[in-house]
Amino acid sequence: MGGREVSGNFSGRPPVPAEREDVMKAYFTNLPNRTWLLIVLPVVAIGYPVVSCVVPAVVRAVVPEVVRSVLSVI
Repeated sequence: MGGREVSGNFSGRPPVPAEREDVMKAYFTNLPNRTWLLIVLPVVAIGYPVVSCVVPAVVRAVVPEVVRSVLSVI
């Protein structure tokens, strides 16, 4: 499997041969809708509660109380 190689962002890792990358792109491009649905549903089911808990905590930690009280009035 010679040929061109794609350099990545991780300099410590060896580059991935372009053929393998092309094969994976073609694989994901040709997945049926039912498979995408089976992949996306658990991600959304797990991600939504995590985001709904984490985002308010981050906002409370980052945004001052005065700004939050003014925004709640608006």
